[in-house]
Amino acid sequence: MLTFRVIRCAMLTVAFATAWPGAALSAGAVVGWGYNSDGQATPPVSVDGTAGTAAAISTGGIFSCAIRAGTGNVICWGNNDYGQTKAPLSVNGTEGTAKAISAGAYHSCAIQTGTTIVVCWGYAGNGQVTPPSSLKGTAIAAGGYHSCAIQAGTGNVICWGYAGDGQATPPPSVNGATGTAKAISSGLDHSCAIQALAWNVVCWGRNDDGQAIPPPAVNGIAGTAVAITAGSSHSCAIQTGTGKVFCWGNNDYGQATPPQSVNGTTGTARAISAGGFHSCAIQTNTGKVTCWGYAGDGQATPPPSVNGTDGTATAIAAGGGHTLAIAAAPEPAAALVSATSLGALLVLARRRRLG
Repeated sequence: MLTFRVIRCAMLTVAFATAWPGAALSAGAVVGWGYNSDGQATPPVSVDGTAGTAAAISTGGIFSCAIRAGTGNVICWGNNDYGQTKAPLSVNGTEGTAKAISAGAYHSCAIQTGTTIVVCWGYAGNGQVTPPSSLKGTAIAAGGYHSCAIQAGTGNVICWGYAGDGQATPPPSVNGATGTAKAISSGLDHSCAIQALAWNVVCWGRNDDGQAIPPPAVNGIAGTAVAITAGSSHSCAIQTGTGKVFCWGNNDYGQATPPQSVNGTTGTARAISAGGFHSCAIQTNTGKVTCWGYAGDGQATPPPSVNGTDGTATAIAAGGGHTLAIAAAPEPAAALVSATSLGALLVLARRRRLG
């Protein structure tokens, strides 16, 4: 069993996958914060706004990936012990590009632009980087030591890799037997999906902290969900209609207790991501990034550039001990004089000259 440090407990393994996964509303500069032992929270110039921006982001255990805006190239950075940051030619822009990306514990997966072929790389000890040869996907989620995708054409959830806790064995309600899925997310040892048509949240895999049992508010009993995310041992969703954030599972650091700013008390959310022991969301009306849970490495303290002080965000991705966001493009500066006002001033000036 592979391990890596994300908080003070050195022999702790965590992983996460983003909700869409990592889909962004629009391109922008990637901003990172939190644990940065291998540079995983320091985006390269190709996506940080210096020499390029990103259209999608995803954070793994101690590395990160992005799809570069304009080109579609996959760019990864951080720990590379198993080649998880070395995107293959088929998606790095040499022979092809990607339209979706997801980073797991020590592996990554992407969906190739045009072909929709699923491509994975990195640690392969449990077969998590070997998707079925016939698989074409519409969504991808890399977890701890397993991976899942939504099959193009059918909507069936297909998983592969380690299945010791059932995390790579999707239930009939989403595998095509009795239902399909429209969104997927994989955590350390569990996965969650949103059912197509019904919008109910369905989870499977390890459940020692209740992370695979979604509450009535989003499982179809009292409500449904429009976004889902699976973290290390907790999960979160955004409720349909209300935009309220609901979380369940391990709550040792408050990672499953969303604050009032996104739980519907004083605000709601339009994007959500669960990491190791923290969670983050983007507020609906303001675009501000809000995080909660363990903050020992600063992963739950978004910087001014996205927390509403100096700017906001269009996408969020919480990793093992770090977080990324895509900063919203700044509003264009207001013209000093409107076209109408400028015309009036020119008329006035002409009159004065003639007078």
